[in-house]
Amino acid sequence: MFLYILIFLCAFFIGGLPTGYLIVRLFRKKDIREYGSGNIGFTNVIRTEGWKLGVPVLIIDILKGFLLVFFLTRYLQNQNLYKILIGVTVIAGNVFTPFLKFRGGKGVSTSFGVTLAINPYASLSALCGFLLTVKLSRYVSLASMVAAATYTVASALFYIFADYDLYALLFSALLFIVIVIRHISNIKRLINGKENRTEFGKNR
Repeated sequence: MFLYILIFLCAFFIGGLPTGYLIVRLFRKKDIREYGSGNIGFTNVIRTEGWKLGVPVLIIDILKGFLLVFFLTRYLQNQNLYKILIGVTVIAGNVFTPFLKFRGGKGVSTSFGVTLAINPYASLSALCGFLLTVKLSRYVSLASMVAAATYTVASALFYIFADYDLYALLFSALLFIVIVIRHISNIKRLINGKENRTEFGKNR
């Protein structure tokens, strides 16, 4: 029992490491929460500080989700179930980081890392949906929600036609709900035509 408690605590606290906040604080001596949208995620870092800081934030958050789920479940029975439970814990840590008074990011990049460990094929289809939506619209928020929806549909197809377990399907539905809830403010701005577009040709 102690091992399980330790594993979930590690998943929550490591998942909760505020990558964007730490990198901007380290290299720019600034609090990213005071700039742009105030979010600590990679999109706001890219918009306010450029790609040189934004890309490392993205990569680290993805690796955080993937590595924690992949390695922490190797020593547990019923790995399919615990991949889901640990994945949810990692994402919860990212969204409600204990290091910043439980106000974290939107959980998108960390969720992508988690999905890579749970169902890499469905995850790659979600990535395609994300990239296509970003290319056509330049809205990262919209692309994130499209990616979550794509992952859910792909997971349903894998469940129906490839005998993937029900846990993965339920996780995909829960993930979609969480991503949409975390983007409610973005949805309102999209509807009102006030959402910020991301310019990919700019760098610092």
